[in-house]
Amino acid sequence: MSVIDVARHAGAHLMVVSPPRRRTPGSPGFYEPPDPLPELDPGEIIRAEPTDAYLVPGVRLRAHAWRVMYRSTGAVGEPTAVTGTVLLPLGRRRVRPLIGFAVGTHGIGDSAAPSRLLPQGHDWEAGLIAMVLARGYAVAVTDYQGLGTPGDHAYMVGRALGPNVLDAMRAARFLDPEMLPEDGPAAIIGYSEGGFAAAWAAQLQPTYAPEIKLAGVAAGAAAADIEVAGPRLSGSFFSFFMAYGGIGYAAAYPELDLDPYLTPQAREGIESLRRSSVLQAALRGPHFMHASELTQPNVLELPDWKARLRENRLGAIAPQTPVLLHHARQDQIVSFDQSRQLLEDWQSLGADVRLYITRGGVDHISGAVAGTPVALEWLSRRLERRSRHGHPADAAPVPVTVVGEAA
Repeated sequence: MSVIDVARHAGAHLMVVSPPRRRTPGSPGFYEPPDPLPELDPGEIIRAEPTDAYLVPGVRLRAHAWRVMYRSTGAVGEPTAVTGTVLLPLGRRRVRPLIGFAVGTHGIGDSAAPSRLLPQGHDWEAGLIAMVLARGYAVAVTDYQGLGTPGDHAYMVGRALGPNVLDAMRAARFLDPEMLPEDGPAAIIGYSEGGFAAAWAAQLQPTYAPEIKLAGVAAGAAAADIEVAGPRLSGSFFSFFMAYGGIGYAAAYPELDLDPYLTPQAREGIESLRRSSVLQAALRGPHFMHASELTQPNVLELPDWKARLRENRLGAIAPQTPVLLHHARQDQIVSFDQSRQLLEDWQSLGADVRLYITRGGVDHISGAVAGTPVALEWLSRRLERRSRHGHPADAAPVPVTVVGEAA
């Protein structure tokens, strides 16, 4: 079959899965959720189809790939339809570790969705995904809420992104319960926006997805406190990230208005940003704008906005799985202090967490290139320990430490 359907029959889910023989391009209609949404549990698949996945144009990733739409949960608890990609390694069928891969900022335009970029060979994190696949792990990549599907992307809204990551992993298990059984080994990795999403998934997993027994979570360069991280970019080349954040929070929370507060200077550029990839945003701006030049009054100072930003601050909930934070000291987009503070906050709650100061990472991008292999090696050791001795969370907590040295 070219399309996988989930059906209800006598209270059970019937799924027909076959390895893809002919890749389908995925029509625009794939990204249109049914209206109304079917009554499904979080992570259950709405629709799926085989797809292509390329490292770069013309070079396939060594995996069977499916594009999926699944039921997830928004920031205020509402059911949402989210799309993503599930990649299953080639080779002999056996139980595989499942990695929730939380992508960094791709943009907020629908064309920037990973499930749209991977079939073109244009996803800049495809090389990192290939590293995960090379270890024989299955990968679940969420597009996040509103990225690919109608509506604005809930950019940097942790209470939406965390469930999106966990539900993509649930969807992967629905897709292939033989290779990815419910009690199989699992972990999460992410950097930048993905590090933020991975960390939120770690916090929410015990209550939102307790059946996903995580061996560990690796979160790189996570902007733990958006209320601080956003204004830090005010007046810098990267001020367009503030506009991304404004669009994302207004999309996630019905009571937050953005458009009425936009300045004439910002209004024209906002619409193009809504359709942009991160590369397009970096090329087109807005650059070197202060928060007060984007909105009047500054929405970041309004009580309802501040309340929602604080709700999405990491560090108030202790993850129940070991976490590795990693960050380059010289990161020019997400301050290293964000990871240091998150380490201290989680430490105060008794979490098993450590911080790796990235060797060779001199800025935000090189921090991903240098830090992700270290994070993946750490997760691999956790997964191996789980395979031999059961879930690591059952062991005594590991003391909080800072590992690595500054470059």
